[in-house]
Amino acid sequence: AAGERQFAATGSAKRAFAGLAKSATGGYGLTVQSKAMQPRQPAFSATGLPIRRNRDGFTLVELMVVFAIIGLLVGLLLPALARSKGRAHEVHCRKNQRDLFLAWSMYADENEGRLPAVKGGSFAGADRWVSGWLDFTSSPDNTNALYLTDERFSQVGPYVSDAPAVYRCPSDRTTVNLADGAHPRVRSVSMNCWLNYTGTEPIGEDEYRVFRNINSIFSPSPSELWVLIDERPDSINDGMFITNLKNRGNLAKLVDFPAGWHNRGAGITYADGHSEIKRWEDERTTPELKPTQLLRLDVLSPGNRDVAWLQKHSSSRRSIPADGLQ
Repeated sequence: AAGERQFAATGSAKRAFAGLAKSATGGYGLTVQSKAMQPRQPAFSATGLPIRRNRDGFTLVELMVVFAIIGLLVGLLLPALARSKGRAHEVHCRKNQRDLFLAWSMYADENEGRLPAVKGGSFAGADRWVSGWLDFTSSPDNTNALYLTDERFSQVGPYVSDAPAVYRCPSDRTTVNLADGAHPRVRSVSMNCWLNYTGTEPIGEDEYRVFRNINSIFSPSPSELWVLIDERPDSINDGMFITNLKNRGNLAKLVDFPAGWHNRGAGITYADGHSEIKRWEDERTTPELKPTQLLRLDVLSPGNRDVAWLQKHSSSRRSIPADGLQ
């Protein structure tokens, strides 16, 4: 009886073991596979990069790739944003000058065609288109908006909308230091000195036309004769921009210097009302800007094509005696 029980127990164990083998392998028989016999996973992929078994973070290589992509995108986007901002400033600059031109033409319309006067010097009065003398000092002229808007000091002031902001190019960030801190200067625009010049210093009017009346503008034509221009912050002072018409070619001079805010270009508005950004070609026209340091004016610039352009579009040679109608 004892032997039968031992045999039964042994048989039961074998059947149970066989059942386990069948359930694990899908058939009868014993399949034994130790841990040491399991196939090893490769440490590196076919591309040579390490296989990550823990997905909870990023590897250093992945982070470096992400940062490189971000840097590339920033490098591509920043110049585009800068160009877009520059274009916006150009549009704003031209709009400001068109508003000033409208005031200039309205003054002429209400004064029988007579143009606003252009006069040099620091004297403030109602006998000129604007008053004031700009520099880098703490002089009140640098920040006095009344010199641009009040009829006691500006002939066009009463006609200007959105004053005094229109007198300044948005790209001009020049400031002066006053007792209470830094303040922007009020003006960056000047007027062609050949438009009703009333100063006492000779500018060559014995040989070249000074246009007194809007109806006298014919050579250059209104679409060729410039009225307003952006002037460099280290060149601007009074409200007139002088172009020397007598000295030409190898004797050419830059008396006042135009601005180069817009990719070496300045806003310019013509007597027919249209405006543009004029790009300067000669590097001598746009020297390095040194903050708070005034530029030396009235300098020789032989063969400067920009001077030749300004001469062509500022006035023309007289064909009548100097004491005749201008």
